[in-house]
Amino acid sequence: MSTEEGGYAAAAAQRLRLTGVCHQLAKLAEQIGNTGAESVVSSILERMDTDAFYVMVVGDFKRGKSTFVNALLGAQVLPVKAVPATAVITEVRFGDSPAARLWREGAVAPESVAPERLIDLITVDNKKHDQRNPYVKAEVIWPLELCRNNVVLVDSPGLNDHVSRDEITLGYLRKADAVIFLQHAIAPMSSGETGFLESYLDAHDPFFVFTYFDAIDDHERDEVMASARHRITDLRGEERDAGRFFFVDGKTALRARIAEDAAAFRSSGVAALETALERYLATERHKAKVLAPARALRGLTRELGRNIPYELAMLDSRTGDLERRWEEAQQPLRALQAQARQITMDLDNQTRMLQDRVETLLGGFLTAVADEAPVVAADLTLTTKLGMNPVKLKERAEQVAGEIAAGTAKRIEEKVAQWVSGSLEPVITQDLEKLAERMNAELGSFEARLDQLRVDLTGVTNAAAAGERQQEPPLARFLAGVGGFVLGGVAGGMIGAQFGVKEALRTLLPTMAIAVVWLFTPFGLPTLITALVVQTIAQGNVAGSRLEASMREAVGREMATQIRLEAPKQARAAAKAFADTTMQPLVEAVTSGLSSRVEELNRSVAAARETRERGAEAVEQRRGELKQSEELLRRTGEDLDDVVKDLERM
Repeated sequence: MSTEEGGYAAAAAQRLRLTGVCHQLAKLAEQIGNTGAESVVSSILERMDTDAFYVMVVGDFKRGKSTFVNALLGAQVLPVKAVPATAVITEVRFGDSPAARLWREGAVAPESVAPERLIDLITVDNKKHDQRNPYVKAEVIWPLELCRNNVVLVDSPGLNDHVSRDEITLGYLRKADAVIFLQHAIAPMSSGETGFLESYLDAHDPFFVFTYFDAIDDHERDEVMASARHRITDLRGEERDAGRFFFVDGKTALRARIAEDAAAFRSSGVAALETALERYLATERHKAKVLAPARALRGLTRELGRNIPYELAMLDSRTGDLERRWEEAQQPLRALQAQARQITMDLDNQTRMLQDRVETLLGGFLTAVADEAPVVAADLTLTTKLGMNPVKLKERAEQVAGEIAAGTAKRIEEKVAQWVSGSLEPVITQDLEKLAERMNAELGSFEARLDQLRVDLTGVTNAAAAGERQQEPPLARFLAGVGGFVLGGVAGGMIGAQFGVKEALRTLLPTMAIAVVWLFTPFGLPTLITALVVQTIAQGNVAGSRLEASMREAVGREMATQIRLEAPKQARAAAKAFADTTMQPLVEAVTSGLSSRVEELNRSVAAARETRERGAEAVEQRRGELKQSEELLRRTGEDLDDVVKDLERM
């Protein structure tokens, strides 16, 4: 049965099979004595044991996100109100008994709370709307069948409600495997939702879910559905999101789940979404998560298999020959170590150049986009009116100024995100392709010299598996052999996961977006705006449209000034964040891999010399162990080939 046919069960079986191969390979690495390989297998096992499918529910505030998640839970667990309600990210995980935990910022452990108290603790305090909630994350443990299948359901704060809550949501997008983008069926794709889709979801293929479908008359539903689809296909093309539109009635779904009414739940439209979500997670995302470690294990198996003939040959060397050859190998070995250091230095330099490039381009764009702030502020459509009551003029003026500031900041931030996606990503992609080409050449040269050194020591010239050299480029083999799959992101794309640029760079946009959230608040915008308003009013005799125009001009001018002042510092911070989260792990993996290759050569020589010193019986015993390991590695490699082929056919 294929994974698609079997859904979560088949995907879990495939993961279990791969985990079994992991344990087998760990024992073989231990028997051979390769501690580096043991460490890699341990990392893979840890990743596979803890990895999960993250399904994130996003959308503007008051689009029914929490009602939708409650419908899946079958109980009123998350806050639902007529005003913005959820203040923190909420993760729903599987557990036999309901429980809840809350995390404070910087805390090393969560606080356990009764599930029934959760609503009060994570609800937005609308009397203190601009303040952060003391908690940064909530965890709900629930006997939800969906989450039993290694799924974590994530309910996010409403977008476009408050900057700190937008920042939280953007941060989580980086690790989301699937995104459910909730909108109101009656008024889908508002300007804010359109901006969010274009700016932050281009690297994802969201499930578009339209709530409150029950509020639409039957005779209008076809027209509403067609209109909603067109709004999205006009932006993203006809084919990209085929089969990803769902029109649901969240309240009916919640009542049906509570009443255990399967028919009503199906009629709500949520059941069809669950089925499509399972198909996607159990195929596309399962493939993305499992193919990389399977290839890493296969690369490691081949590397271990290639080392065994060398060690066997050293065991069979005549007395004195191994010592003489090892002595002669010292100069080439030192040259190889120097080459390894040079490769690391080169990769460090390339990383710095890439970081400088990002900083220069982003800094230049931020400086340029600052000029647009006054224009944006002047063109914003406002919902708050000044009115004519002089008693409330100051209060209303502060509200209007705040709306101008927030709207302008949001528009500028969207422009930055669109520039990152449309202009910066292609440049970085091209640079990364050149970097991969350069690394392939350098690592290929390193491998060739290492192989020659092994040949000089042993006389063995055919240790590579048949066809191995033609299957994958050096960087792919190299990173797979050191567990490069753990890196994800850029390095994950480099090891040949074949998911293209979108997969390899899916972390770039959120990284940049989070780095520039300072556009919303960092220079004390509320205080600044209040001062501007007070000053404007104090100057007297400015009212009505003239006062509003004056505030628009003042806010736009001040924001432009602050953006220009902050641009160099923020571009530097964003570029460093990009390098730290994408390139630095790659540098560390390559450095570790170069070192481990040399250390393995040293280990195998030392092991052969020590075994020979213990006599003929020890040599014969070790030869038998290596032969047995060689056969087991061959079978393990065949198992991994089968797993990889199954995944590649999905």
